[in-house]
Amino acid sequence: MRHLLIPLALLLVFVSAPSMADEPHAERSLFMATWERLERGQDVDLDSVLARLGDYPLAPYLEWRELRQRITRASGDEIRAFAQRHPNLAVTPLLERQWLNHLGSERRWGEFLAHWNGQGGTTMDCYRLRALRMEQGVDQAWIDDAVALWTVGHSQPNACDAVFDVLYDRDLLDREQRWQRIRLAMARNDRNLARALRGRIDQRDRSWLDHWLDLAANPERRVRNPAFDTDSDRGRELLADGIGRLAALDRDVAGEMLNRYLDRGVLDSTTGADLQRRIALRAAWSRDETATYLLAELPAEAVNNDVLEWTARIAVGRQDWERVLRATSAMPGDLAAENEWRYWRGEALARSGRREEAEGLLEELAGTRSYYGFLAADRLDRPYAMHDATSGNDVDRRQALLQRVDIRRAMELRTLSLETEARREWMAAIDRLDDPADLAQAAALAIDRQWYDRAVFTANRSGQHNALGFRFPLAWRTDFQRSADAESLDLALIYAISRKESAFIADARSHAGALGLMQVMPGTARQTAAGLGLSAPSERDLLGPTANLRLGARYLAEMLDRFNGNLIMASAAYNAGPNRVDGWIRDNAGQPAQVWIENITYGETRDYVKSILAFRAIYDWHIHGEARRLRDVMPGSMPGPRGDSRS
Repeated sequence: MRHLLIPLALLLVFVSAPSMADEPHAERSLFMATWERLERGQDVDLDSVLARLGDYPLAPYLEWRELRQRITRASGDEIRAFAQRHPNLAVTPLLERQWLNHLGSERRWGEFLAHWNGQGGTTMDCYRLRALRMEQGVDQAWIDDAVALWTVGHSQPNACDAVFDVLYDRDLLDREQRWQRIRLAMARNDRNLARALRGRIDQRDRSWLDHWLDLAANPERRVRNPAFDTDSDRGRELLADGIGRLAALDRDVAGEMLNRYLDRGVLDSTTGADLQRRIALRAAWSRDETATYLLAELPAEAVNNDVLEWTARIAVGRQDWERVLRATSAMPGDLAAENEWRYWRGEALARSGRREEAEGLLEELAGTRSYYGFLAADRLDRPYAMHDATSGNDVDRRQALLQRVDIRRAMELRTLSLETEARREWMAAIDRLDDPADLAQAAALAIDRQWYDRAVFTANRSGQHNALGFRFPLAWRTDFQRSADAESLDLALIYAISRKESAFIADARSHAGALGLMQVMPGTARQTAAGLGLSAPSERDLLGPTANLRLGARYLAEMLDRFNGNLIMASAAYNAGPNRVDGWIRDNAGQPAQVWIENITYGETRDYVKSILAFRAIYDWHIHGEARRLRDVMPGSMPGPRGDSRS
């Protein structure tokens, strides 16, 4: 039964309230009061509330919330009727999935199949197979789907246990299929899963698994003195894995052990080539002095795109321009055509005195709006290519959009600070727009409503890559300007950091716990606030623009102060922490700025710094009408540690 009783006192309030026409915000007040009561699990006479709300666009959300609250007591007819009444409501698929999960957990397999409409996901897939087994039996297609779900290197949801029990009980997995899952688990280093599977693999392989787990815990000891037969297929497999693990810990020992077992004929040349590549790439990732030699000595069958890229990247880091030319010449066409390698090949040509060839290569690249495009434009002294194509205001289209119930729902949800529901409803509405002009006006509408993250996502999702006004909006200009002024910071830089960190999702949360526009860690925020003489910010404070920007700007200013105003080092420190940057300073002092960036050992931070530099240039152009060149904000050479003569 959908209609629950509302307490008499609140009912009297509703009955005695003025009509909706007399009080413009009455619908919102009634909606939120009911929403909060449903959230608390309190009784509500929903029919009465819905009657008073009339055609208020969010009225179906109360039906959804009430149904969701009592999903275990709802009937299939109610779920089906709701879906038929509200097929375009963004939460309708969520309700249907919740209902299917309930049917699956209750083992109501006939109803599950009657309601299932192609919904995916591992839990749903396993419930579907369980339903098919009970209603129709097991055929080869069922077995194939079940084996595919089983053959993964991670744990699967509990809903899959009954599916896997069928595979076990009917002996539908052969020895190699069972061992394959062990391989996948160990490749992910999920030793807990491997242990849990011990009883499910062939008895002959259980001791092999024990050896493998021991080897994973003690790779050097067990590679030097294996306690298993290295002349068997399983033994060679374990040995190769152990050398690969050892490569991450001690490349010299890994190389020594590899050569030992190659010389003895224990490992074949194909396995040897693969392990040589892993050792060489490990050296390259950590910028080891041996990387160039190890990469160069790889046999032809071991050379792939990773090897070619890292050969070139190490050569760039060492400013070995002839090697850069050789490495980029060896790249296949699609790899060589990437902006990064077009730029560095052009730079290598220029540094090698082949300026005409360099200019010919860099000319096209300079016409792109990217970090490497801007560097190429600097070398050729060309203007930066922004290619802005932000659509103008189309009043008629915008008004038509505002008449759409899905857009109205999204806007109203946001007005009521129901941000998750609002974003979900907005993206569902955007997915229904086919006309690029409508999508452009939707992004413009989001800008008008200060819903900046939806403008960014709408432009990106609809392929409006040159709509810079939408993709790089001047969000919360007053708050940004105030924070920049307070710390004497470049406004374009704060915008660039925020755009990269959160894409202007004010309530963004990272897995690590960073919050808000500038992704400030709560501990950092408290320390920064104390330094400013401010009270410790709450989580709610950090999820709003004003406090987040103030504290984020202060922390950015501290990084700039620590690194003597060096934008590259400060950006890297904002992402990876100042202590790591200190290490890169020690290792890479005196290098040209763009080479120093390539020598950042953390790929995520390397890409982050490039993005910040490119975004800062775009915002500089956006704010001032012309971008300061990267060469004007990047030092000619990077300093070393304090007291270093290269500083």
